[in-house]
Amino acid sequence: MAAALLCSAVMAAAAGCSTHATVPADFCKVPVSKAALSPLIPHDGSVKQTYTTLETQPGAGCTLSADGHRVLYVDIMRSDRTPDPVDWKTVGTPYKYAVERAVSFPGHAVIGSDHAVVQATCTSRTAYMSFAVYFFGDRVENTTTGYKKLQRFVNEFVPRETKKFHCTD
Repeated sequence: MAAALLCSAVMAAAAGCSTHATVPADFCKVPVSKAALSPLIPHDGSVKQTYTTLETQPGAGCTLSADGHRVLYVDIMRSDRTPDPVDWKTVGTPYKYAVERAVSFPGHAVIGSDHAVVQATCTSRTAYMSFAVYFFGDRVENTTTGYKKLQRFVNEFVPRETKKFHCTD
C-alpha cells in the first residue's frame, strides 16, 4: 500500500512539473504534421507563432518561438516573373553542411543543419516562390546528417505554402 501511494505521488509530481511544448498543427497558416515540426521544437516550454504579411509583394514572414527563444523563422516571397539564374552549388557556402538536395516539389533547395534556401517553381513557368528558412537553438545538429530535420520540414511545408499563394494547384 505504501509503495502504491509513493508511486502515485511521484507520478503526480512529475506530471505537475512537466511543461512539454505543444507542437502546433500549423505553421505560417498552413497545416504541418507533428512529425515535421516536433524535431525542431525543444521538448518543454510554451510555443508561440507570429505571422507578418509582406506589403510590397505576395509573401510572409513567420516565426516560431519556444519559451521566448526563436526556434524557426521563414521568409516567403512570390515573384511573378522568370527566376534569375542561380549557381545552386555556391548558395550554401556560408552555411553549415548546406548543399543542394533533392526535394519533393518542383524547384531547387540548398539545405544545411540550420539554414535552407529554396526556390519552388510555380505551375506557371513565369512565376516562382523563394523561401529562406532559419533554424535556431539546441535542436540544431551541426553534423553531416543534421540537415535531415530541416529537409523533412521543407518537403512538407513548401508545397503547402505554394498552394496557399496560388503558385501551384
